[in-house]
Parts: sequence; C-alpha cells; structure tokens
Amino acid sequence: MTDDKFTRQDEDISAPEFASEETRDKHEFGNWPEVFGFLLTAFLFWLTFALTG
Repeated sequence: MTDDKFTRQDEDISAPEFASEETRDKHEFGNWPEVFGFLLTAFLFWLTFALTG
C-alpha cells in the first residue's frame, strides 16, 4: 500500500492524524451547504410543478 495522502481512506488514518488534518484544512462551513442544497432542491421541485401546470 502506498503512503500517498490522496489514496488513503479515512479508515486508514488514525484519529489524531485525522483531527490535525481537519484543523489544517481551515474550511468551516458548518451545515450551510446542506441547508442551501435542501432549499435549492425544494425550489427546483416547486419550479418544476409550477411551470408544468
């Protein structure tokens, strides 16, 4: 097995190594991507039925 960072799965990484990788990532979006995706999906469903009559 290679030690390449891009081919390692989360299960292959120890907990402290995963935590340090997450803090180094510096992407703190919270739940907003899921909320935005849900709202966009709901809007597209509504738009589809509104325009088809």
